Amino acid sequence: MTALDAPSPMLRLRVPEDVGEIRNLMARVYPAPHGPEAIWSAENLRRHLMAFPEGQMVVEAGEHLVGTATAQRVSLAAALAPHTWSGITGHGSLSTHDPAGEALYGVNIAVDPAWQGRGIGRMLYEARVDLARRLGCRAFVAGARIPGYCHHAAAMSPEAYVEAVVAGRLSDPTLSKQLQVGFQVRGVLRDYAHDVETLGHAALIVMEL
Repeated sequence: MTALDAPSPMLRLRVPEDVGEIRNLMARVYPAPHGPEAIWSAENLRRHLMAFPEGQMVVEAGEHLVGTATAQRVSLAAALAPHTWSGITGHGSLSTHDPAGEALYGVNIAVDPAWQGRGIGRMLYEARVDLARRLGCRAFVAGARIPGYCHHAAAMSPEAYVEAVVAGRLSDPTLSKQLQVGFQVRGVLRDYAHDVETLGHAALIVMEL
């Protein structure tokens, strides 16, 4: 079944039975040159459900998952300060989740390549923003990948690249879409996470609620 004739996508909370399907989805989203560390381990996926079940979402179409997103709560000060993905997420385990955190932090989002451009990512972002509002959080924060930076790294810094994307002089496959959703850029997170496309850097994006 192709994306064109599959049933309409439906967003729901993640359940333990989704673990294998999520790992398969992430393998499709992060092929080489991404390494196996880009794919959640089954153990980490189970930890996420124990730490903060309401922040773990998937989108399914028929019998298959076509999108997944992971979130946790952290203090707003920690979210807005310089940080790395590993540091703020407890190496992806969500051990740093703070049930009283004023910020909902977007840990990860992945959409099946066959379904990209069909509103799955927007669905997951809007659901997490709605969750943040229900929880009384002050902001939704994330480190946005800038995969287009690898094509411009020889000519400009990550700060200059992000500034050009925000100004509309350049288009980035990820950051440009997040700006369209309503995020604002608050800076650049250097050495945020190992990533061959971003050279490790990310944009700090914030949506005040």
